[in-house]
Amino acid sequence: MMSFRRFLIKRTAIAALLTLIAVSIIFATLRMLPADPFSGLVASGALTPEQVAEVRAMYGLDEPIYVQYVKYIQNLFTFNFGVSLTQQRPVSEIITPALLNTLVLLLPALVVTAIISSLAGMYAGWNRGSWFEQSSIVATTVFRSVPNFVTGIFLLIIFSYGLGWLPAFGMRSPLANPSGYLDTYLSWNFLKHYTLPFTVTVLYYSGDFLMLARNSVVERMGSEFLMLHRAKGLSEMEQLGRAGRNSLLPLVTYFALRTGMLFQGVVTLEVVFAWPGIGRALVQAILNQDYPTVQAAVFIMAVAVIVMNLVADVAYAKLDPTVDAGDV
Repeated sequence: MMSFRRFLIKRTAIAALLTLIAVSIIFATLRMLPADPFSGLVASGALTPEQVAEVRAMYGLDEPIYVQYVKYIQNLFTFNFGVSLTQQRPVSEIITPALLNTLVLLLPALVVTAIISSLAGMYAGWNRGSWFEQSSIVATTVFRSVPNFVTGIFLLIIFSYGLGWLPAFGMRSPLANPSGYLDTYLSWNFLKHYTLPFTVTVLYYSGDFLMLARNSVVERMGSEFLMLHRAKGLSEMEQLGRAGRNSLLPLVTYFALRTGMLFQGVVTLEVVFAWPGIGRALVQAILNQDYPTVQAAVFIMAVAVIVMNLVADVAYAKLDPTVDAGDV
């Protein structure tokens, strides 16, 4: 128990340090850009240099860099993301609905592909050399190798522009005006817009879970505990169930890791489908050099990766009885 507690404290401290490093890199990168968000306003004549100086002072951009950094760290870790430079409203009002839209798209897709692909991978591993194993490996490898935005464009060409079955862009029709979360996310209009990006996400991540489950079952096929179950007279499916249950640990830890890294692929996917999520909000903020919005979006993405890596470490140390937490 003490060993696991020390392990948890150590891993939490490392996660906190990595978070600080990540947000510091974000701060430094934005300040190293050749121009600030107000340079174009002076060039276009929209504001005079004196007016720009007043705006910069209002946002604290005229203060020494170390003062900006300290305030930046304090605000991030208290979730005070400030005010958007371009939209003139709190960044939290921009990021929160965008983050929710991203999670609604990606988390169900990851859960579905984790369940279906893992079961398919276990069956493929148990039936080595079968047509099912070979075809499933080829199909999922193709989808994993092709960038998700390419698959998205391909499906758009077929089902939106070719057949006209599904809408091409957005999360709802332009004239839709939903009220409340139920009307927003549980409507037929939303489902039609949701189908294509959901399908692309499921296809893209299916190969990871299928191969991981397949390899885990293959490793356990000749194990002593399966030989014992076979001697007891268990059927093939019952033996597969035992082997699959013992393969869950790497799948659980990988699911945690993949959940944290979901945002890596969301940027291009949301741009292709014009999905109003955090990835698309990040792209727009970068184009507009909206420092507070960029900082908030990248901070959330970095924290998601770090936290879910911590969860994966803890899950592995807690669930695997053969691993000593003090040695992890």
